[in-house]
Amino acid sequence: MTTILQGIGWFLFKVYEFFENLGLPGAYALALVVFTILVKTVLYPLSYMGKKSMMRTTALQGRMRRLEAQYGKNRQKYQEEVAKLYAEENINPMSGCLWSLLPLPILMGLYSIIRRPMLYMLRIPADAIKTAIDAAGAAVNANSAYAEIELAGKLANTEVFNQVAAAIPDYADHLQPINFNMFGIDLGHTPKLAFWKSFDEVGVWCAIGLFLIPLVVTLFNFLYTRYSMKSNQALTNPEAVKKNKKEVGASSTERSSNMMMWMMPLMYLWFGYSMPAGMCIYMLVNALVQMGQDAISVRLMRKSFQEMLAEQERKEKAAKEAQAARKAEIAARRAAEQEAAKNGKGKKGKKKPVKKVTNTNGRIGIRAYALGRDYDPNRYGGVTEYKDPQALIDEQALEEALKSKRHRKAEAVEKALAEAEEQGDLDSVIALEEQQAALEAAEEEAAAAEESAEAAEEVTEEASVEEKDAEEESEKPSENA
Repeated sequence: MTTILQGIGWFLFKVYEFFENLGLPGAYALALVVFTILVKTVLYPLSYMGKKSMMRTTALQGRMRRLEAQYGKNRQKYQEEVAKLYAEENINPMSGCLWSLLPLPILMGLYSIIRRPMLYMLRIPADAIKTAIDAAGAAVNANSAYAEIELAGKLANTEVFNQVAAAIPDYADHLQPINFNMFGIDLGHTPKLAFWKSFDEVGVWCAIGLFLIPLVVTLFNFLYTRYSMKSNQALTNPEAVKKNKKEVGASSTERSSNMMMWMMPLMYLWFGYSMPAGMCIYMLVNALVQMGQDAISVRLMRKSFQEMLAEQERKEKAAKEAQAARKAEIAARRAAEQEAAKNGKGKKGKKKPVKKVTNTNGRIGIRAYALGRDYDPNRYGGVTEYKDPQALIDEQALEEALKSKRHRKAEAVEKALAEAEEQGDLDSVIALEEQQAALEAAEEEAAAAEESAEAAEEVTEEASVEEKDAEEESEKPSENA
């Protein structure tokens, strides 16, 4: 990282030297302006691609609203359909935001260069810089975080220069003073809110100028953010801009943009009063160049966006027609089923009625009211009944639990089937109908198994009765004898 920053710092210093040799005022500020414009020019293709991706995502808002209305109650299904839509259109929803984060690492890198000009611009090692600061003595505040800026500015003093050159003779040829002055304002100083306290240190005009610079930067960044939102709206919804009114029910993207319009300028205001004023020059020029680039991007993308919007409207219309066709097919399936049921086709066998008791909690085995008709084990909150692991399984309770489970599953499938029919999701309807048929078949098998078990039990009881009668008949002759 040090090598990269030293390369950038070397370029920045050479630009500064060029303007300084021309005798132009504010050579340091001009070097920052050139650096900012160059960086924004290099990054413009990425910025353009990000803005274009954001516009493509905006063009999908109509189809996404339709998906939300269709699957609003099923968030998982809605997210799956949105992901499928993005994959179909080959869109990465995050790509439109990534380009806006690129200025932050550049901002941090430039801050390091501005804070440590002797390391990154003059390319003097850190140990030699420490020696140089100690050699400067009282001319430099060694405990300050910006001691290198102070020393680089004080090298214009012949006495300080000679002291530092004598302390680090191996790097004496690297020593060059840097003039941070711009129209009487020292860009190496950090702006202060209580600017009047700096009158004796830097002068009245310099202190006032330093105080105003962050405010100007914040104002221009607010104007840029507002202009960016207006230009995007002019591109995506020109009618709303002409009427000068907002759409009802702004999307989450618009709400986040409104928040950013206020948060970003406030962040730059905090940066302005926390960093050297040279950083403010970068932030100011960055906002102005970005504003110009946005104007160019909107002009270039207006025609392609309208074509993109027309294509999405065509696809949305086709999707609505497909959904209507699916709903019609589902309705036809339902009509056919009703007709078949009316004609006696596919009738289900009548289930054997199950005898019910008034209160099943009162049962003990086959004795219906052994605990009383009004027995309620949960009347006082219920208790966890002890179950002997060696005890026989209550087959009746187990069968009732299985029935209840099958009933709940059937209700869930029926509910999902109704939602799928309402949404016109033919594939889901077919799958759920198959699942419903399987559940009905399982219910019929369980009922048949129950009938078979009851029939077997009746046969067993009849056999036992006949056997008992036979025994009684065999005992009668012996009694008569």
